[in-house]
Amino acid sequence: MSSLSQGKFDPETLAKRVPPTALRYLIHAIRPGATLARRAEITFHGFVRLKPRLPWLSFRGRETIEAGRSFHVTARASLGPLLVTTRDWYEQGVVTAQVRLFGLIPVMSRHGPDLARSARGRLVVESTWLPSSFLPEFGAHWSEEGSLLQLTMSIDNEDVRVTMRVESDGLLRELSLQRWSDLTDDGSYAWIPFASHTEEERTFGDYTVPSRLRASWWAGTDREFEFFRAVVDTIHYSP
Repeated sequence: MSSLSQGKFDPETLAKRVPPTALRYLIHAIRPGATLARRAEITFHGFVRLKPRLPWLSFRGRETIEAGRSFHVTARASLGPLLVTTRDWYEQGVVTAQVRLFGLIPVMSRHGPDLARSARGRLVVESTWLPSSFLPEFGAHWSEEGSLLQLTMSIDNEDVRVTMRVESDGLLRELSLQRWSDLTDDGSYAWIPFASHTEEERTFGDYTVPSRLRASWWAGTDREFEFFRAVVDTIHYSP
């Protein structure tokens, strides 16, 4: 049976399909009876840095997420007197990352299979802002290992596996996974531990999601560095 009833979230039928902790998280994140959202448009602001020794840059961003399918992100950051605009998008297995000065002058454009593999992990991480993505209808598979949740999502025929730590009230406190990245000593791609940590959450319409969070590469190692701090301003959900 589906956890949806005429496009609405139905926890009663979902209870037969996911472990108890996953059910607790999903009921906390999605109001029972809510219309299923397949798309989220998010605005947020915060600070980001690319490497441990580089300075923090303030930024403002806008992102659109399609459940289990794609993300499109535009962000603007100030680097001294320079205004830097970045655009990252992933859709149908293809990814592109662009950087422009003053929104006009192209200074970098990246794409390719390694970046696409990294982007698939990013899509699952940022889908915590669109928790309907984690319903079985979108190919989510849940299991429990002790006090931790394991979630597997198939994104364009590649499985992305994440571990979640959920509080007793259903709040998602931490999400971790191995992400494909070139943040290595020699710049080659490898699986690197990654984690995001929820500091605050907020309800936007029918969805309660992380609203103040931070993220780290090389999480849980002596090389760990926090590179991302963000506060969500708005989220608009649509079917």
